[in-house]
Amino acid sequence: MLSHHPVLSCFKPFSGEVPADYHFDFLGTRIRHQFVTGFYQRPDARRVEYTTPIFDEEYFEWVDLLESVVAAKGSYTMMELGAGFGRWSVRAAYAVEQYHNKLPYHLIAAEAEPLKFSWMRLHFSDNGIDADRHSLVHAAVSDAPGSVPFYIGGPAGGPFDKDPGEWYGQSLTKDYDADGDFDEDGKYCGFPVRLHRKTGWRSICVPGVTLAGLLKGHDRVDLIDLDLEGQELPSIRSAVKKLNAKVKRLHIGTHGREIEAGLREVLSRHGWRSVADYPVFSTSETPWGTISFQDGVQSWVNPRLP
Repeated sequence: MLSHHPVLSCFKPFSGEVPADYHFDFLGTRIRHQFVTGFYQRPDARRVEYTTPIFDEEYFEWVDLLESVVAAKGSYTMMELGAGFGRWSVRAAYAVEQYHNKLPYHLIAAEAEPLKFSWMRLHFSDNGIDADRHSLVHAAVSDAPGSVPFYIGGPAGGPFDKDPGEWYGQSLTKDYDADGDFDEDGKYCGFPVRLHRKTGWRSICVPGVTLAGLLKGHDRVDLIDLDLEGQELPSIRSAVKKLNAKVKRLHIGTHGREIEAGLREVLSRHGWRSVADYPVFSTSETPWGTISFQDGVQSWVNPRLP
């Protein structure tokens, strides 16, 4: 039997009654079924007893999160970029409260998709966290500020014509659509929709924010968890000097082999230490057995900031 990462032993797994229409995770954070359609459907209340997270792609995200919490001193700050409904932010809050009890913490969560962003405040409330004490940002993270076009769905009837709870792969609009012809196609969450003639994809314009801009006003960030659907390399490259000075740890979901190579080059050149690196769409041998990866995973530690 494979041994778990030692940081897992620092936390008590959740056990208890789970209401209908919710899923609970290892730490006891609750997730509404509507946020993740088809994954957590259990119509009846039941009692569960967790042990540890399963060995899958997200296991490395758990390790990064929990190690960053254990290493925190004085306070804890976490950024979740491409946050969806903020599940890792809420998990960070629960981890801090369990391990450190009274340690102050601050969460910064940015999400561009407007319905998912509205779910974030609801998810915080469901888990007893006052969203007004943290920084919830409706924006797409990019390498330049300003309004940016953002896909909300693929062609009608196609594989990416889905409800928001079924798909979490929304991204900045590709140049060939952003610069091409489009038709007006109603509104989505109050935002005018563009139907791109070239591809049939639909987009809206949302606020854009840079990683450097998000870091302003923060002297130390314990963890940045990025899932930016292709914007991870330009975002990090444009802010790397600020990352060097302020950020202790990065967990990056990667979306292409060229992106992964670029991240290795820029972060290694700036003295970051790689602690996990598994390519997108791969089946890889890991310390916890053979794991299939859809997104790639890269974890980096900044040796300048113990």
